Amino acid sequence: MSSRPKTKKPAVRKNSRKTHVFGANELSVRKILAKAGKPLSAYDIVPLMSKQVGHAVAPVTVYRALQSLTEDGLVTRIESKNAYILCHHPHEEHDCLFFICRNCGTATEAPDGEISRLLRKEAGHLGFGINKQILEIIGLCKNCT
Repeated sequence: MSSRPKTKKPAVRKNSRKTHVFGANELSVRKILAKAGKPLSAYDIVPLMSKQVGHAVAPVTVYRALQSLTEDGLVTRIESKNAYILCHHPHEEHDCLFFICRNCGTATEAPDGEISRLLRKEAGHLGFGINKQILEIIGLCKNCT
């Protein structure tokens, strides 16, 4: 039995690079991440997706969906938590700055051009080429202080 839920009409995202038709798994993962409001690991997503589709979902199914969404810029991986969060600016080229609460786990994305420019300038002085910046600032959110 396939772990792919059936949908009538796949979502399509167009950008300057390609047109991507999302399958049911990608749509399920996006929906779960949108509801969560905080970063989730693939293993956090597995039981939620299984409940959503009404049958067991293998971790590899979630990882493939996350990989596809990450490659398309719709999801960002929070390295320090090995978790994923929806990107709030998916149609813009930008570097990510995340403020992550060490208590409740919420992550707030705040793209900041100033910090990115400073880091890229310093990298240039060092002869280092940056592909993408994802900065993670760990502390306490206003609800946990």
